[in-house]
Amino acid sequence: MMRSNNKEADHSEKVLNGAIGCPGIVIGQTCIYKRRKPTVSSTRVADDGIPHQVDKFHQARKKAKKELQHLLGAGPDEDSVDLINTQIEMLKDPELCERVEQQISEHNQSADSAIHNVFGDYLEAIKQNHREDFLERSVDIADVRDRLIQIIHNHDDEIAAGSIMVAKELSPREVIAFSNQDIKGIVMDRGGTTSHAAIIARSMNIPTIVGVKKATRIIKAEDEVIIDGLNGDVIVHPTEKNKEKYRELIEQQVQISGDDEAVCSQPNRTADDHPFVLRANIEFPEELTSVEKYKAEGIGLLRTESSYLRESQFREEEHQEKFYSTILKATDPHPVIIRLFDAGGDKLFKESSKEQNPFLGWRGIRMLLDSPDLLDNQLRAILAAAGKHKQRVRILIPMISTPKQLHRIKERIETLQHELEEKGRETDPDVQVGIMVEVPNVALQARLFAREADFLSIGTNDLTQYVLAVDRGHEQISSLYEQRHPAIWQLINMVAQAGIEENTPVSVCGELASDPISACCLLGLGINELSMNPLILPKVKKMLCNRKLTDMQAFAKDLLEADTVDDINTLFLNWKESTNNT
Repeated sequence: MMRSNNKEADHSEKVLNGAIGCPGIVIGQTCIYKRRKPTVSSTRVADDGIPHQVDKFHQARKKAKKELQHLLGAGPDEDSVDLINTQIEMLKDPELCERVEQQISEHNQSADSAIHNVFGDYLEAIKQNHREDFLERSVDIADVRDRLIQIIHNHDDEIAAGSIMVAKELSPREVIAFSNQDIKGIVMDRGGTTSHAAIIARSMNIPTIVGVKKATRIIKAEDEVIIDGLNGDVIVHPTEKNKEKYRELIEQQVQISGDDEAVCSQPNRTADDHPFVLRANIEFPEELTSVEKYKAEGIGLLRTESSYLRESQFREEEHQEKFYSTILKATDPHPVIIRLFDAGGDKLFKESSKEQNPFLGWRGIRMLLDSPDLLDNQLRAILAAAGKHKQRVRILIPMISTPKQLHRIKERIETLQHELEEKGRETDPDVQVGIMVEVPNVALQARLFAREADFLSIGTNDLTQYVLAVDRGHEQISSLYEQRHPAIWQLINMVAQAGIEENTPVSVCGELASDPISACCLLGLGINELSMNPLILPKVKKMLCNRKLTDMQAFAKDLLEADTVDDINTLFLNWKESTNNT
């Protein structure tokens, strides 16, 4: 095949897509970052050289720790501190150090080889779980490994200041370190919007697009690119017309940012003065900045399993209590809904036998009731934090499918409260206990569960995959995963009506709440409490404030009469057009 000599063709405009890690628009030249992975020595070390290799390992640890402490001392955004400390604690881990020393002394391995092998064992164990939470944790572990080996080989990372960085993936340490070199934006092949790197980028307001497949293959060093952090696009070799368009958008963003703050400062009321509540879904303290910025009325879903996975100390009761207290203090006086560990099955804490169908297996409340120490530690920490922040903590139980499971948790809470009180600890006797509505039988028996629980929270993501029998992470059948499906809306309506009849609050914390038009329909069905990623909150609030509840109720009625997804998509399109015309 002949290679084209047309250079213009090689530099034609290309648009790549990903997920928005941090919103914003920037134009600039790229710097391709490839984390150095030096060749690890395979030569056996003589017996008399073992002490020197052990010393090299400890010197590398000392330098890596000093670098991280320097980042702390440089006064990074406080949201970054925990992630830096996580890597410091990893370097101090006595078990890890002992295993590296053992590899050197018992197997005559060089320091770099021993580090590579020991960390490799950890990473292989994590990879077996095939879960985003674990894979995210592996980025931090690999970063510590690679930095130790770099130090042993006297290598340092260098990037062009003021550039847009393109990388396969970045660790939190790298984002923090490179932010000091004035990077304008970040594009990553991998990662999600809740990855540690994305969280840090948001806290530092660095426009970031993640999950851009093959970005590092397509984009070259010093290419001119535009990061469109409003639509999740990366435009490579933009035309002059597009560059002018985005320069104007950058100027408009200053105004839009002010508009978002103005919208969020308005009362949460529809155009005909009906009140509603918008809360935030978070899992890390680093996200509290956005919660405050967009004025969320508390936390509608505090995920806890990721903190358990990323920090070994989190398994201790006092560390959990501190975590919950941090969230409660920052969101005072609003409520915080804490979901119990939603783990097991697809995100196992322990590598036990593999499950054939993990999403339908030993997970959520099923796993917790079989793990009393894990459950009691978390409940005690929550109850202790609740004692200091009365009438604000609500406990959410995942994967409920029978009333008996709810009764057992309530009994356990009562017992643990008595134990804490006997030790002189203050508790809140009015802590509310609610359930996730994600298993179809719970939605179908919503009135029964509404009588038993203090509140219901609909998790539309899992409810959809269970109702439609579609694994939402399976690429081959992803087109069948449709949260707008008529059956989903019918079930949501059943839960909403049960809540109204039994006077039990109902909220939605799944992806549907993050879509402005879906949010209008949810209000129309009588669900006045919605929870979402705080970055989405201004868009949802703007639409809810600009439309009348009576219109939303009529919209919901039409939607419940629809037979197909196409019918519903048409209703959504009509609603959007009518909104644009108002």
